[in-house]
Amino acid sequence: MLRSLFSSCAAAGLPIVFEFSSLHWALIRKSYKRCYSIQKSLKQYHNPAYPNPSHAHMSLDHSAPPSTAAELPDVPSLGSLSRRVSSVPSFDEARRRSSCLQIAADIFPPAPLLASEKETMQAGQPGLAKRLRLFATGCVVVLGGSFHFGYQISLINPLADVLQDFVNSSVSNTHNITLDEDANKVVWPLVAGLLFIGSFIGAMLSPKAMQCMGLRSFFCFSSVILIFSFLLSFSSRLLWSSELFVLGRFLSGIGIGMYTTTQAVYLTEISPVRYRGFMGSLTGFSKSIGFVLASGIGIPQFLGTADLWHWAFLLECIPSITVLIGMALVFYDSPVYLLKKGDEKGAHKCLELYHSKTRASQRVPELYAELEKYKQRKDAGDTSFSAMWANLAVRRAFFICFVINTTVSFSGIMAASFFGTLLLQSIGFDDSKAAIANFLASFSGLLGNVVGTLTIDRVGRRALIIGGLFSLAILNTALMFIDFFKGFDDIFAAYAFLAVFMLFLFVFSLGVGPLALFIATELTTAEYRPWMQSVSISTQYLTCFISPSIFFPLWKSEGAITFLMFIVPLLLTSVYLYFVLPETKNRPIDAIVDDLASGRLGLDDNASDASGSMAAFTIDPVPPISSPPTAVLPSIAQISLPTAPTTLQEVENALPPTIMEASTEVEMQHQRQH
Repeated sequence: MLRSLFSSCAAAGLPIVFEFSSLHWALIRKSYKRCYSIQKSLKQYHNPAYPNPSHAHMSLDHSAPPSTAAELPDVPSLGSLSRRVSSVPSFDEARRRSSCLQIAADIFPPAPLLASEKETMQAGQPGLAKRLRLFATGCVVVLGGSFHFGYQISLINPLADVLQDFVNSSVSNTHNITLDEDANKVVWPLVAGLLFIGSFIGAMLSPKAMQCMGLRSFFCFSSVILIFSFLLSFSSRLLWSSELFVLGRFLSGIGIGMYTTTQAVYLTEISPVRYRGFMGSLTGFSKSIGFVLASGIGIPQFLGTADLWHWAFLLECIPSITVLIGMALVFYDSPVYLLKKGDEKGAHKCLELYHSKTRASQRVPELYAELEKYKQRKDAGDTSFSAMWANLAVRRAFFICFVINTTVSFSGIMAASFFGTLLLQSIGFDDSKAAIANFLASFSGLLGNVVGTLTIDRVGRRALIIGGLFSLAILNTALMFIDFFKGFDDIFAAYAFLAVFMLFLFVFSLGVGPLALFIATELTTAEYRPWMQSVSISTQYLTCFISPSIFFPLWKSEGAITFLMFIVPLLLTSVYLYFVLPETKNRPIDAIVDDLASGRLGLDDNASDASGSMAAFTIDPVPPISSPPTAVLPSIAQISLPTAPTTLQEVENALPPTIMEASTEVEMQHQRQH
C-alpha cells in the first residue's frame, strides 16, 4: 500500500523526506510485503482453488536494510505454474524490488512456487473420502424428491388404462355417473395433472418454510407428507375410492414440490464449486431412475394389473423413510442456515465433511459476507419483492429461469411421459408391446443422465442447454413427420418412431432436463436463492400441468400437427438464451451475478481456475501499479510524518485521509484488472 502512496507522491512531484534508519527501512519493507499480500488475497478471492499459503518463509529481518537478494521476501508465484523462472534476481533488480519508487523498468519475472505452497494448494482440494461422502449425501437427498417426481409421472403411463377403469368404476358405484370417452379425454388429464398443481403449491410455499424451519427439518416435513400421500393412494384400491386416489395424487405433488425446491438449494450450499454441476445433475439422474423403475413396475407382466397396481404406490414409501432416517441421524443442516442461527461451529463441521479444512475455513467468512449483505439490505428494506425486482441481475436471472422451465414443459417430455404408451400404440404397436417398448425406451433417458452427469463440468451449461433445446426441436420435427404415416400401418414407421423417441429421451436427459432443476441456484446469491429456486420450480410444475392438458385432446383431434406446440417454443428459446445465458460452469456465484448485471456471458473467464484443477491452474502476473489521479493528492503542507515512528500503523495514521483514499483507489484498480 505504502509503495503505491510514495510512487504516487513522487509522480506528482511531492518531496517526502525520511531519515532512512534501519527501523524506517524495515517499515517500508513491511509495507511492500503487505502490498503483495493484498494482491495475493485478491487473486485468492477470484480463484477459490488457490488457498492461503503459509507466510512463514516471508519473515523479514528488521535489524538492517537489505543487502543481498537472499534477504528479499520470497513473493509467491504470480505467473503460470507451467512457466517458472527459477533464476535468482540480480542485486540491482533486488534493490528495485525493495524500492519505494516505481520506474518503467520495474517489471520482474515471477518467482518459483515453493513446495509448501504446492502442498497447501493440494490440501485445498477435498480428498477421495470427502468426495465419496459428498456423492453419498447427494444420492440420499435426491432419493426423496426427484426420484418421486420421475416415478409419479412415469407410473401413470403404463397404468393409464387400469387407472382409468378404476376411476370410472369408482365414480359409477359412488355417484351413479358414467364417464363416456369424451369425458375421459378431459377428466383423465386433469387427474394426472393434479400432481403438478400440488407441486406448484408446494414450491411456492417452500422459501418461507425453509427460512423458518431450516433445510433439514423441511426435508423431514416434506417426506412425512409424501409417505402419507402414498398410503392414501395405496388404500384407495382397498376402499375402492377414487377420491382417496385423487387426494393422494394432489398431496404427492405438494410434497414433491416442497422437497425438490429444497434439495437443489441444499446441494448447492454444501458442494465445492468444482463439483456443483455434478451434484446438481444428480437430481436429473434420480428422476430418470424413478422413471425407469416405474416404467418397469407398471407393465402388465409385473404390477400393472387391476389387482396389483396399488402396491406400486406403497413401494414409494421406502425412499422417503430412508431420507427421514438420514436427516434425523446423519446429516447436518445447511451451512447458510446454521450461520444465520449463530452456529458457526456447526456450519464449519458441515463444510469440513465435504471440503478440505483449508477451504472450509475460507468458505465460512465468504458465507458471512453474503449474509451481511443480506442483513444490510434487510435493514434498509431492500428485500421485498419490489426491491428484488429492481435488482437488474435478479430480474435477468428470473427471466432466464422462467423461460427455461416453461420451455422444458413444452419440449414434448410431458407428452412422452404421460402418453408415451398411447403414442406407440397409435403408431402401430399392440398394447403389450407398447408398454414394453416404452419401458425399454426409458433406459435411453437413464443413459443420457449418466453421460450428462460425467460431462456437465467439462462441457458447460450453455452448450448443454442451448444445444439440447435446438436438438429437441429437430427431434420433435422428426416425430411429427413420422406420425403423419401412422395411417399406412407400416411397421417400419413404428420402429422409426421408437428410435427417434428414444433419442429424444436421451438428449433431454443429457442436459436441459436436469439443468432446469438447479440452474436457478447458480444464478443468484444465498439471500435470493430459495426464492429464485421456488419461482423456477413452480413455473415448471405449473406449465407441466398445462402442457399435457392441451396436448392430449389436441392430438386426438388434430393429429401430428400438434407437435408444433413443442417445436416453436424450443427454437425461440434457443435463440433467446444464446444472447442472455451466462456460463456458470465452475465459476463463483458473485462472478456470475456480475455478468448478469453487466450483460456479459462469462465466456472469456478461465473457469478451470475456479475448478481447482492443478493442471489448469494459472495466475496472471500482477500489473504495474499505476499512480492515482493527482487531484486526490494533498499538498506538501498537509503531509506530516512522525520523526521516529515505531510501528507501521503509526506511519499510516500520520498520513492524511486523502492519501489513504488514493491508495484505496489503486487497490480498486488492481481488483478490476484481476
